[in-house]
Amino acid sequence: MSLFISFDPNTSISILSKELNWVIMMIFLMTSMYYFWSKPNRLTICMNNSFYNISKQFEIALKTCKDSSKLLFTALFLFILNCNLIGLIPNVFTSTSHLFLNLFISIPMWMGFFFYGWITYTNKMFAHLVPKGTPTPLISFMVLIELISNLIRPLTLSIRLMANMVSGHLLLTLMGNSMVGSSIFMVILLTSLQSILSLLELGVAMIQAYVFCTLLTLYSDDSDMMSN
Repeated sequence: MSLFISFDPNTSISILSKELNWVIMMIFLMTSMYYFWSKPNRLTICMNNSFYNISKQFEIALKTCKDSSKLLFTALFLFILNCNLIGLIPNVFTSTSHLFLNLFISIPMWMGFFFYGWITYTNKMFAHLVPKGTPTPLISFMVLIELISNLIRPLTLSIRLMANMVSGHLLLTLMGNSMVGSSIFMVILLTSLQSILSLLELGVAMIQAYVFCTLLTLYSDDSDMMSN
C-alpha cells in the first residue's frame, strides 16, 4: 500500500470508489442533523449545547453581535472538523490534506473581506498598512511588507491546515507499515504509540479547525467587514 494513498483522491479506498472520495466529507453533515425522534433526545441536546458554545466563542472574536456572522463561522468550523475527523479513519480519503480544498474555502472569504474593506473603509485599510510608531524612512518599506503579508494570508492559512493534517497521518502510516515483519514486542510498542498519537491527532483535528476559523474572523475584523 502506498504511503500517500489516503491523500490521493483518484484511488479507490476501502469500499468507496474514487468518485465518492470527495463526497465522503459531506456524509456526516447530511445525517447528523436528522431528527429521528419527535422530542429532543440526549444526543440532540448535547449537540445543540456544543453548537451554542462554539458560536459563543466566535461571537467573542467578532466585532458584530449579528447571529448570521457567528453562524457562518460555526458552520465552517463544523465542516472542517468533520473533514478532519473523517480523515482519521484508516485508509479513508483526507480532504483537508489537499491545498486545493483549503484554498477553495479561504480565498473567497478572504477576498470578500479584503475588497469590501478597501472599498468601504479605504482610509482605515491604508492606516493598517503602517504600524503606529513607524519611522518615516521605513514607511514605504513597511507598506510593502504589510501588503505582501495581507496578500499571502489565504495561502498561509491553507498550508497551515494541510501541513498539520498531513504530518500526523504520515507518521501513523509509517508506524503502521513498520509493524510488518516486526517482533511481537515491537508490534505492541508501536500499537501503543499509535493509540497515543491517534488521541493527539484527534486534538489536532479540533484545534486546527478552530484556528482556521478564528484566523478568518480576525481577517474579517481587520477589514471591518463585520462591524456594526
